[in-house]
Amino acid sequence: MKLDNQRNTYRIWLSRLVMAIIFTLVIIVIIFIPWFDETESIFGKYSLIILIAAIYIVINTFNYLKRPHFISYSDQGEMIVLRYYPLSLFTARKNSIEIPKTQFIKYDIQGFFLGREQKIVLYQNFRGKTAKFPPISLSAMDKEARQQLVQSLDKYVKAQS
Repeated sequence: MKLDNQRNTYRIWLSRLVMAIIFTLVIIVIIFIPWFDETESIFGKYSLIILIAAIYIVINTFNYLKRPHFISYSDQGEMIVLRYYPLSLFTARKNSIEIPKTQFIKYDIQGFFLGREQKIVLYQNFRGKTAKFPPISLSAMDKEARQQLVQSLDKYVKAQS
């Protein structure tokens, strides 16, 4: 089985781009429209810009805390392969987890971000000891893909028992 969340990652990148463009355009409009220069308005020009910038920063902070990852999963062949990288602007690091199916022990699904999002942690039998891989955020995967991933991993956990 092969899974990836490429469509969702494109949607996330596009929404971030659109949000940045809208933010920039709103700020430019506020600066150049003389209506905001009037002293009778509730907010001054610069207080409105600061308010919109604060809203933009809060929204981006929430999106950052979700830590979405591009994920490509494959269990074809003798290995379980999970490739992933974070969708942040400054991270070009791509990671890959390759576990032989005979050495796969278990996985854990952990909640984070107030229990609304999930991370997956994979475990492998490595030289007689349990090796734990770093958690990977599943926030960019839709529910169906998460269920398919869990069902696929369940086959190999049960095979080990």
